[in-house]
Amino acid sequence: MDLSFVYILEMLGTAAFAVSGALAASRKNMDIFGFCVLALMPAVGGGTVRDIIIDRVPVFWISDNRYVAVAIIAALIVFFTSYRPGSRRRILVWMDALGLALFAALGAEICLKYGTGPLVAIMLGVTTAVTGGMIRDVICNEIPLILSREIYATAAFVAAVCYVIADRVGLGEQLALVIAVSIGFVVRALGITYNWSLPSFGMHKNN
Repeated sequence: MDLSFVYILEMLGTAAFAVSGALAASRKNMDIFGFCVLALMPAVGGGTVRDIIIDRVPVFWISDNRYVAVAIIAALIVFFTSYRPGSRRRILVWMDALGLALFAALGAEICLKYGTGPLVAIMLGVTTAVTGGMIRDVICNEIPLILSREIYATAAFVAAVCYVIADRVGLGEQLALVIAVSIGFVVRALGITYNWSLPSFGMHKNN
């Protein structure tokens, strides 16, 4: 069994995003099937799009079903665990923040391994991190977090950029991932904690 550092991070990100999806299902009072579907969307959605674009076949969760297994197990744990109603949204946001940072850095790492340039690696790192969450939110009939004014895609972008830079200066794969994930998570955490947002068009205009 492959238990490399990168693989462990991938499973951690899969579990974190799956929990965020399952919590979204719990807020919508879905049945157990809905929990599993919404857990899978953020867990494998972004990586699927990335793999198709870079022609990485078969797609990662088809060649290794443990990603799907981890997502479903996470969904079942959430389904059979009671949460205080008021806490589910906050837990969802923090699990999503962890998955976001992990998948942005890991997405960039995979793309560089497959020979893409740094810019493409950054773009697809962000894609890996945000696409699944967008699908989750659309299914739940909610405005995707990426379209809100929160620091969201920006945190994914920072994580991907940090990985590419760390890789280019020769820090090594593991250290580069630790740095990128940590910085990306901190950026997102600060945005959540202090309600930071990017300026929007016309926000300083006088009515």
